[in-house]
Amino acid sequence: MMRFGRWFWTVASSVSALTRALELALAVSLMIASSGCIHEDGVVGDQSSAYPADLANLTDLQNEIIEHLKEITASQNRAISAYNDREYAECQEECERMGLQNEEYASSVESFAGLVADARLTESDQEYYEAQIEILRAVRRNIGKSASDLYLACGYASEGDYESERYHIQNVTAYLGAFYDNIDRFNKNIDTRNEGAGNFVSPAPDPPDLPDLRNMTATATATATTSDEIDLTDIPDPYYLEKPRFQNTRDEVKRLLGKGFITPYSCSVFDCSEMAAYIEWKLECHNITAYIATRNNWQDGYGHAWVIVPLRGGSKLAIEPTISAAEGSVGAEMITTDPKYFTHDHLFEDIYEASEFFGVEEWDWWNKLEIG
Repeated sequence: MMRFGRWFWTVASSVSALTRALELALAVSLMIASSGCIHEDGVVGDQSSAYPADLANLTDLQNEIIEHLKEITASQNRAISAYNDREYAECQEECERMGLQNEEYASSVESFAGLVADARLTESDQEYYEAQIEILRAVRRNIGKSASDLYLACGYASEGDYESERYHIQNVTAYLGAFYDNIDRFNKNIDTRNEGAGNFVSPAPDPPDLPDLRNMTATATATATTSDEIDLTDIPDPYYLEKPRFQNTRDEVKRLLGKGFITPYSCSVFDCSEMAAYIEWKLECHNITAYIATRNNWQDGYGHAWVIVPLRGGSKLAIEPTISAAEGSVGAEMITTDPKYFTHDHLFEDIYEASEFFGVEEWDWWNKLEIG
């Protein structure tokens, strides 16, 4: 059997977008990650499962789809770079270009689907191609929504409506995450086919609609004052303590992490959320700005929490709390710049924001650790 080849195109390294909400600077990452790519070497399928003419037509149209995605990715990079530079009109032009490119891409995908329907394929090949077509269609939705929301974010930013800008940037981040998730799933299906196995994966689900930030402040306030479920009085007072002042540098963060956690990881007792909350608390107490990040669908449908630290000079690092949850581990190993850690559903400034959203019991490390 001839192996299916992965498709590949090069994309830029991850870039950061800075959004403003009221007078606070909030770091939001828009990921253009080199890990999210389809690999190519021109092979479409097993020559024994289809006629040569069918394979040739599928190969030609498949290559056309790749070219469309290359163009879209280039426009995506330019749009985000323009947004970062606050060149909002230029960013919107690139978003409009992405919209047109996405229509051409969608047309190629549907033509590809038509060829697959008409080709004389085995049942296994038919199942494979149909799964891949659904992923390519999902990619179209990811591209369209991220471009639309980025366009709107630029408009609101230029008008000084930073809450609306942040709302749309969060949508962009979510849909770009789904975009790269779908690329990974596409590649996984290729590997599955090459191994002669079945059970091809489906597209990543479209991100859920996020709550409108223009209503979030009032909702959070009302919830905190009227709901019996969220009682912030369980948070120690004072929570953030004055300790020796450190600075937002990688070396300082490494010093504070020390040897990491000795208390072992325990699901739903002392897990990623409690660990992340403790790390954020320790850093903030030493004058290092830190945020609690969460993502709903991190791996196999499970959520995850970690910490993001903006560094002096404009870069950022992430801290994976669970990697150091064993005695003798080194806290420095928790530090990462892996792009996946800069795509998140929520970025909380402090324990109070995180607790109002998820409840205090999700973060209550102070009930699980003894701190001297």
